[in-house]
Amino acid sequence: ANDNISNTYNGWIDLFGWGTSGYNGKYPYMSSEEDSDYYSNDIDGTNYDWGVYNKISNGGNQAGIWRTLTYREWDYVINGRTNASNKRGVATVNNKNGLVILPDNWLNPSGVVFISEVASNDGSEYYKTINNYTLSEWEKMEAKGAVFLPAAGLRSGTNMRMESSVTGHYWSSSMEHNLYFFSDDVDRGGSVNYSGLSVRLVKDVQN
Repeated sequence: ANDNISNTYNGWIDLFGWGTSGYNGKYPYMSSEEDSDYYSNDIDGTNYDWGVYNKISNGGNQAGIWRTLTYREWDYVINGRTNASNKRGVATVNNKNGLVILPDNWLNPSGVVFISEVASNDGSEYYKTINNYTLSEWEKMEAKGAVFLPAAGLRSGTNMRMESSVTGHYWSSSMEHNLYFFSDDVDRGGSVNYSGLSVRLVKDVQN
């Protein structure tokens, strides 16, 4: 439904232009292809951050307790941790393509296999043969702390790109950087403000 977005569309969307939290006239349904129509600075700690400004209904239901990862945090999770390459792998979960990220203290649940890293093989066939989880299998993974990032492609204006592919693009709180992944690559890239990318929020917790 992401190619139907407009100020009159009331369906679900999951790809957002830069800083379109709803604050100061920057709304999630924006589809302008002019960079100047979007917020022009980093959103770290500002109301342009989707998590800072919005109440997350299934995460405390109050504003200000969730936020977008910085690009340094994305880079640490994907590349910087000890044995980082062993703690990520592309997968299908309930027939949806995406990337699985494991916690540092990962313990594989009984009856479920995880194969780390990405492969030098492109296209959807990779996802059909590696880390293919049913919903019940994924619930076991999630209970152990695994995180799934769906590969939702991206949007330019109201035009969807790669929505049925194996590509995922996620904003960081830095305008110049975002996370992208493919079947043979996980890295940090850059996107123009009007690109519609996925958002994954995090919450700071006390140990």
